Amino acid sequence: STLKSAIQDVVKDYNDFLGLLDELTATPDDNATGDMVGALAEDTSLVRFLKNKVKDAVFADSSTPSGSMTALRDLGLSVNQYGDVTFDEAVYDSAVLSSYDDIVTMLTADTSNENLFADTNKGLAQDIATILGDFTDSEGVVTNREVGAKTDLTDHQDELLKLEARMEVVYNRYLTQFAAMETLMAQLDSTKDYLTSQFETLAKAYDDP
Repeated sequence: STLKSAIQDVVKDYNDFLGLLDELTATPDDNATGDMVGALAEDTSLVRFLKNKVKDAVFADSSTPSGSMTALRDLGLSVNQYGDVTFDEAVYDSAVLSSYDDIVTMLTADTSNENLFADTNKGLAQDIATILGDFTDSEGVVTNREVGAKTDLTDHQDELLKLEARMEVVYNRYLTQFAAMETLMAQLDSTKDYLTSQFETLAKAYDDP
């Protein structure tokens, strides 16, 4: 029952992972919701790479096959038409009843807490864990993309600060120009009123005999 629960968790986590990738690459036309919608819409090559690699790892043959047990598909895992992983409990139950020891060997190579740097095969569970770990180690593809994204973010923030500073200078210049124009308009209005008054006075002077 513990193994069965773990297999079911694998299925759920895998499908959740696919859902996250769909969210990260969604477009406005997809009507998707979530805080990270479209965050990697312009980096679909990375997402496609991860999706393919994870799928290949999960459905790969074990480095330590045993009897008729060679991969998770022998425990009832398969992919449906939508790309999601499904779990056939009947297949699993039958495999456990007939080949439990082979399943253990296939998954663990009959080892426990083995040195990860040893050259010996360690079973499918560690085969998958190693592949996934490579994505996020110090030189992994996801780590490198994360570092690159942080660098780009810092550069963009610096550029934004510079742009904001330039915009502030332009804004203040426009304010000064606007104030000067208001002063000039007021002066012109005053001059116009004065001249109008003077010309009206002159015009009236010619009205007297």
